[in-house]
Amino acid sequence: MADAIELRGLTRWYGKRRGVLDLDVTVREGEVFGFLGPNGAGKTTTIRMLLGLIRPSAGAATIWGLDAWRDAAALHRRLAHLGSDPGYLGELTAAQTLDHLGALRGLPKGAWRTLAERLDLDPGVAIKKLSRGNRQKVGVVEVFMGNEPLLVMDEPSTGLDPLMQREFLALVAEARSAGQTIFLSSHNLTEVERSCDRVAIIREGRLVKVATVAALVGDHTRSINLLLVQPARDGAFALPGVTVLSSTGQDVHLMVRGDVNPLLRRLAELDVRDIAISTPDVEDLFFRYYDGTVAGSEGRAAGSDGGPTAPDRATGPDRATGPDRATGPDRATGPDRATGPDRATGPDPAAGPDGGPAGLDVAPAGLDVDPAGLDGSAAAGTGTQEEVAR
Repeated sequence: MADAIELRGLTRWYGKRRGVLDLDVTVREGEVFGFLGPNGAGKTTTIRMLLGLIRPSAGAATIWGLDAWRDAAALHRRLAHLGSDPGYLGELTAAQTLDHLGALRGLPKGAWRTLAERLDLDPGVAIKKLSRGNRQKVGVVEVFMGNEPLLVMDEPSTGLDPLMQREFLALVAEARSAGQTIFLSSHNLTEVERSCDRVAIIREGRLVKVATVAALVGDHTRSINLLLVQPARDGAFALPGVTVLSSTGQDVHLMVRGDVNPLLRRLAELDVRDIAISTPDVEDLFFRYYDGTVAGSEGRAAGSDGGPTAPDRATGPDRATGPDRATGPDRATGPDRATGPDRATGPDPAAGPDGGPAGLDVAPAGLDVDPAGLDGSAAAGTGTQEEVAR
């Protein structure tokens, strides 16, 4: 199966602050790939580089072999994007918004209706009057109403109630069945466990593990309590990966790591009255990785500052860290620095060495990114300018 997305040494620094460091990931066509980590781990930074909204400090991100930064306009025709906090024109109704965004993608008017009904979205209400959860429903409808081969979603179920989260998972499963590729960032561990084929865990900007959900769970121990009709013979559980914690006649407590088939075959030879199996879920495993209690994690542990200092990571003019990058009136970071929607003073629009506009690192709206809705994809419809601004 071909690779839809490839990240090679992908790195992003914001001055001396760490964004993401040396990410190496491949996402295969037709799979649902989960990008798992808490807020601040680097998930949104990675997605912005995938969309060509900010330029990597080092490394590269490619989609179907095309560079995500240089070929952003062409790639936007083939993907749909849902941001973590999509922004819309508040005066328009949900129906008007979806019709407009659908037209940019070449979709017929009303293409959203079936999805809106499934998500219980009232299309006649103005966006500004919708609750946080209902605004998120507009974004979910938008990203799924087309047929783009790649869907990139950043915290897509944020604000949805449990019933709508279940419907969202059903939409993900249907998209996978249709052959679409999904890159989904989340800190919703249940969402990742139920929807993703593979998952990457990111910690302080670095990958610590990339594996299938089944492998993540299967590589860890399970607790098994047996109640036997007759006590087992000595050595009955001397099997690979099986540890006997206690055995008092008919009651046996085992810990099993890895392949469970040898134990299952042995149990088939015994008369078992009852069995209880406790399997760790993704949430347990996630916190083990974050606590550093899992041995053999992929990637290097991040230092206290998340990696080398910025001077050691410099890769060009936009990486300069000299005095003109840090001091002087032209480097003020207060509100008086804002000069428009694309000059917001958040961490993303890192300024160049002269403290000027961040054109070297952030795609200016209407230049590197097609102003007409990112060539009709959902990427701009969900607030691309706002994403750049933030």
